[in-house]
Amino acid sequence: MPKQPTEIELEIATLSDQGLGGGTHNERPVWVRNALPGETVNARILKRRGGNRFADGQPLAQTHPDRVASPCQYFPRCGGCATHHLAPEAQLAHKQQQLQTQLELQGVEPQSWRSPTALLRLGYRRKARMGVRVVGDSVLVGFRESFSNRVARIEGCLTLTPELSRLITPLKTTIGQMSDPRTVPQIELAQGDDMCAVIVRHLQPLSAQEEALWREFQQRFEAAVLMQSKGYDTLKHIAEHQSQMPLLHYQIPEYGVTVGFYPHHFTQVNAPMNRELIRTAMAYLGDVRDRVVIDMFCGIGNFTLPLARAGALAVGIEASAEAVAMAEQNAQTNAVHGTCAFFDEDLYGEGGAMGMAEESIPRDSGSGIDGRFLHFGRAPDALILDPPRSGAGPNLEGWVRQPSLSQLVYVSCNPVTFAEDAKRLEACGFSLTQVGVYDMFPGTAHVETVGHFVRNTA
Repeated sequence: MPKQPTEIELEIATLSDQGLGGGTHNERPVWVRNALPGETVNARILKRRGGNRFADGQPLAQTHPDRVASPCQYFPRCGGCATHHLAPEAQLAHKQQQLQTQLELQGVEPQSWRSPTALLRLGYRRKARMGVRVVGDSVLVGFRESFSNRVARIEGCLTLTPELSRLITPLKTTIGQMSDPRTVPQIELAQGDDMCAVIVRHLQPLSAQEEALWREFQQRFEAAVLMQSKGYDTLKHIAEHQSQMPLLHYQIPEYGVTVGFYPHHFTQVNAPMNRELIRTAMAYLGDVRDRVVIDMFCGIGNFTLPLARAGALAVGIEASAEAVAMAEQNAQTNAVHGTCAFFDEDLYGEGGAMGMAEESIPRDSGSGIDGRFLHFGRAPDALILDPPRSGAGPNLEGWVRQPSLSQLVYVSCNPVTFAEDAKRLEACGFSLTQVGVYDMFPGTAHVETVGHFVRNTA
């Protein structure tokens, strides 16, 4: 018989960066979902790791003034969201405090703070990876449960867009009709402005009957279905006589740009907030007409294409050759291929290092990062950085030492590495003129940041 979780009564003293209430029991830290500072909760310990205990909780006594009822019936058991019990304004304040704390630890003081930006609270998430599990006669499709590898038992998800949420129940039904549902461990969902797509990870070859089953799903629910037997290079459209993957799109209306992407490509999950990021970056840069702007970690052209549309000479650099190919295709589609260029380069490796000072770089736009910076025959005026969670990487100082660079816009998904890089940028002569948090993932612990850095002239 499985061991029952230990239940304890616990006073909550802190709120962690992950949205967990923190307390101490028997001199050991306990981190509790659905718990806020000042509350006493009944905590069910679900996981032990190192000296820490992890639990879900229910308040017993006086509740925190910022506690609200979760709109989701599956919270806190489902681990997809972390802070549904905290008022939206308090969530934003907590995220800004995390960023402020990290900047203070690095000794970086912004000249000003931008008010936190928030839009949709629910129904915003356009991409998700969900687990699949068979329990008895039931097929579960959902996020993992709190502190567990088990898949949460859900019928829909308020965080997903309604178009994606409605697919959960029919996905369970379709997987359950396969000869062995246990051969499907994972589902990925993606949505553009024009259509939805489903990536089905399967561990065994599909029979003809199973292929027909998924074609029926695709037709009935108007969602493109791709089967994935191994890596993404094995993706195959389930439609008969269809060799190409379905191309999804999202709009950036302010710049008249349409961005195409395949379902497995990285895109921001929150489309309205992504447009806010672009607006902010472009506002910081000001008039970009006939200016050279480098977009580092450019992906499929999310910032590069609006830059080119606004009149910049835009250079996008990205490690993924596949993403670069899509960015180039997007440039052609949007008729900006003459004013932007894309290159695949490992920005963390030796190929991403600047080799010499600006005045000695040959003006032949040759290979290597030096040539990328001078693709249009002029040194760049500004940089946009939108790196992964690990930050800008070891070549940052080389990129910003160019005397021509007057400003830099840094978009970050990790306040720790943003603060570390902000300190490095200060050492290179740049000041953080303004910074703010953007609620890209409401209800979760994710912190999105945009900072504007300007070169000191004194």
